Amino acid sequence: MSFKNTNNIFTALIIILLNIAGSYYFFRIDLTEDKKYSVSYETKDLVHKLDDIVYFKIYLHGEMPVEYKQLENEIKYILDELRVYSNFIQYEFIDPSSIQNEEYKASLQEQLYQKGITPIPERNYTNNKIEEFLLFPGIIASYKSKEVNISLIQESLMDNRELVIQESIEKLEHLITSSIRKLTKNTQKTIGIISGHGEIVDKSISSFRKNISEHYKVIDVAINENLMALKNLNCIIINNPTKHINEKEKFIIDQFIMNGGKTIWVLNGTNANMDSLETQSETVILPSDQHNLHDLLFKYGVRINFDLVQDLQAAPIPVITHYIEDKPQWNFFPWVFFPVVNPTQTHIINNKVDPIKTMFPSSIDTIQNDVIKTILLSTSLYTKVDQTPSIINLESLKKQPNQQQFNSGKKNIAVLLNGHFESLFKNRISPIIEKDENINFKEKSMMNQMVIISDGYFLHNQFFKGTPLPLGMDKHTGVQYGNRDFLLNTIDYLLDNENFIKIRSKNVESRPLDKAKIQTQKPYWQFINIIVPLIILVITGIIMRFLRTRKYKS
Repeated sequence: MSFKNTNNIFTALIIILLNIAGSYYFFRIDLTEDKKYSVSYETKDLVHKLDDIVYFKIYLHGEMPVEYKQLENEIKYILDELRVYSNFIQYEFIDPSSIQNEEYKASLQEQLYQKGITPIPERNYTNNKIEEFLLFPGIIASYKSKEVNISLIQESLMDNRELVIQESIEKLEHLITSSIRKLTKNTQKTIGIISGHGEIVDKSISSFRKNISEHYKVIDVAINENLMALKNLNCIIINNPTKHINEKEKFIIDQFIMNGGKTIWVLNGTNANMDSLETQSETVILPSDQHNLHDLLFKYGVRINFDLVQDLQAAPIPVITHYIEDKPQWNFFPWVFFPVVNPTQTHIINNKVDPIKTMFPSSIDTIQNDVIKTILLSTSLYTKVDQTPSIINLESLKKQPNQQQFNSGKKNIAVLLNGHFESLFKNRISPIIEKDENINFKEKSMMNQMVIISDGYFLHNQFFKGTPLPLGMDKHTGVQYGNRDFLLNTIDYLLDNENFIKIRSKNVESRPLDKAKIQTQKPYWQFINIIVPLIILVITGIIMRFLRTRKYKS
C-alpha cells in the first residue's frame, strides 16, 4: 500500500472518530464578546435535571417590526441552546394575528391578556394603507400539569421601543430559567413580612411582593408575643416599623436568628419622609427610636445613626418653578436627600446591579465583634451628614449646594453581616419569658447572615395612574434604578440560591440597527449577501481545479 493511500485512510479514520465523538460529546465555540449564544453553567444544570417536557408557546411570530423580529431570534437561539443540554425542551412560535377564524382569534387574544401578556398595538404601512394589529410578546410555558406565563415586554414608562426590547433581550435567559424554576420547584421557602408595629405592608410594596412571590411563598406575620409565630419561616423582613416592639417580641426575633433564620432589616434613623413636604415646604426631622430595635442590632454588630445623609450624587425630583396662565411649570433638580449609590462589585449580591436610589437614608456604623461585615451600599465621597433634629425644605432645591460642605466621605447605607450571632438576651432573659414552657433558648447562632438597610422606603414602589410601578422605577424620569435586582439578589443569597443571582446578572448587549442605513443601504447589502458568496464559490472552484490540474500534470 502506497504512502499516499495510507495518509488518505488515516485521515478518513480521524474524521470518522471525530464524528462518533461529536455524537456523544457536544461542544460549541461562542466567539461573541458578551457570549450571547451561550447559556450559563447554572442554566445548563437546571435544564439537565428536567424529568419531563417543558413546552414553550411563544406568541411572537409573523409580520412585525424588525426590533421584535430580533427578540424572536434571540428567544430561538436560547431555546435551541437549551435543547442541546436537555431533550425535554420543546417549543413553537405562534402568530395570533394570522389566525383566520376571527372568533377564535379574539378568544385567544382575550386569554393571553387575562394571563398577563399585555397586547401592544402596532401599525403596518403597505400599499399606501395603514393596517392596525396587536402583538402579544409573551410565552406560555407548561410542565406536567403546571403552567406559567411570561410577558416579554416588561412594565416601563419608556416610549423608546428599541430600549424596551433591549432590556427584554438582556433578561431573556433569566425569564426562561425563572419559568422552568417555577414549574419544577416542588417546595418553596417561606418569607414572612412582619406586621403589627406600623410597618408598611400595603400596596406601597406590592411590586416587591410580586417579584419575590415568583419563587418564594410570602406571608404577613403578626408576632403578637407568640413564641411560635416565626417557627416555619426561612426569612423575615422587618420593614420600617414605626411603633414600639416589646421585649418579648424582640426575644422571638432574636431566637429566630439564633436558630438560623435569615433577616432583612429596613430601618430609618429619622422620621424623614416626603408626605410632610407635600403639604408644606419645610419640615423638622427628628431622631427615630420608637421601634426599640437599636440594642438588638448593636449586639449583632451595627448601629443605625440618628442622622440624615445627603449626597451630591442624587436623584432629581420635579419642582414647580413658575406658572404660565395659572398652569404650574415643572423643572427637575437633584434632591441631595435622595442619594443614588453605585453598588460595589465585590460581593455577588451587587453583581451587575444598576445604581440604586435611596430616600432619606441614615448612616450605618459597624461595631467590633466576631461577625464579618461586608459593605454592600455606600454613598459617594461627596457626602454631607446632618445630625437631628434638623430642618429640610424644598426651597433649597433652587439653590446650588455648597460643595465644600459635602466632604464627609462615604457613608454606609447597607451592610451584610455574616457569622455566629450572640443573643441579646444571654444572661438577661425576662422572668415573664422564662416561665414559658415552649422556650428552648439558644445563646449563640449557627453560621448565619442578615442584611441591614438604613432607608425605610427602600421597598416602596411608585404609582402611575393608580397602578404600582416596578420597584426602583422613577415615574418622573422613567429611570429604572437597581433596587429590585438588589433585593432579589439579597433574598436569593440569604436563602442559598446564588445560582439564580448569576443567571439574573448575565447581560447580553443589544446592538440596535441603524434604521436610516437600513433604508439607504438595503439594496447594496442584499446584493453583497447574494453575489459575494457566489463569487467566492466560483473563485474557490477555479483555484481548486487549477491546483488539481497542476498536481496531476506534474
